[in-house]
Amino acid sequence: MAQHEIIVGNIGTVYTGPSWKYASTTYKDYMWASKEGAGSVAGESVTWMKDDEVYKEYIGTQNND
Repeated sequence: MAQHEIIVGNIGTVYTGPSWKYASTTYKDYMWASKEGAGSVAGESVTWMKDDEVYKEYIGTQNND
């Protein structure tokens, strides 16, 4: 079974586990919050790791030059 991990820039790992559905929801929620400038997640990058490899990545405005 695949292992998923969601990592948010200044927060760190917000999910680790086997659930693709929960990882997907968590990734989308944090990505939306980053794009919308919500709270401490505003502009932060969000990365979805699957079995220790990048599966999806949103590069936030805090990381754009």
